[in-house]
Amino acid sequence: MLFQVDKESGFSLIELILIIMIIGILTGITVPKVTAILDDVREKAVAERLVEDLNYLRSYAISHHDTTWLVVDDTENRYAMFVGPSSISRTFIPDPQTLVSDSTDLDEEYEGVTITSVNFGGSKEVSFNYWGTPSSGGTISLDSRTITLVSETGMAHETP
Repeated sequence: MLFQVDKESGFSLIELILIIMIIGILTGITVPKVTAILDDVREKAVAERLVEDLNYLRSYAISHHDTTWLVVDDTENRYAMFVGPSSISRTFIPDPQTLVSDSTDLDEEYEGVTITSVNFGGSKEVSFNYWGTPSSGGTISLDSRTITLVSETGMAHETP
C-alpha cells in the first residue's frame, strides 16, 4: 500500500472550533473596514459625477448658446440639470451618463452618500450663460468631500 491511513489522523473537534472562531474574529475585523472602503468609493463616485455634470453644463451652455442650470435639493438628496433662459421656462437636460431626463437621486443611485450643504452665492442653484460663465461660484459638500465651482473660470473640481 502506498498510503497508510492512521486511525488518529485528522482534526479534533477542538481544533475545528478554534479555526471557526479565528475565521469569525477575522471576519468581524475586516467587514467594517470593507464597508468603510465601499462608502468612500461611492462618495468619490458622486463627487466625480458632480464635477463632470457641472463641467458638462458649462460646455452645453457654450455649444448650444443657451443657459443651463444645476439645481440641488439637499433635503431630498438629489440634483437636476436644466436648459432654458429662466428658472420659469427651463426643461430637463438628459443626464449624459444615463440619458434620462430626470433628477439624479443619490439615495437610489449611491446609497449612503449624502449632500450635506449647497451654497452658490446663497442659493441652491447655479446657471451658466452662453459664454460658460456661472451665475456665481460655490460649493457642494458631501459627507467628507467638497466640490467647488470657480466663479472666474466656470470650472468645477473637488477640493481636499
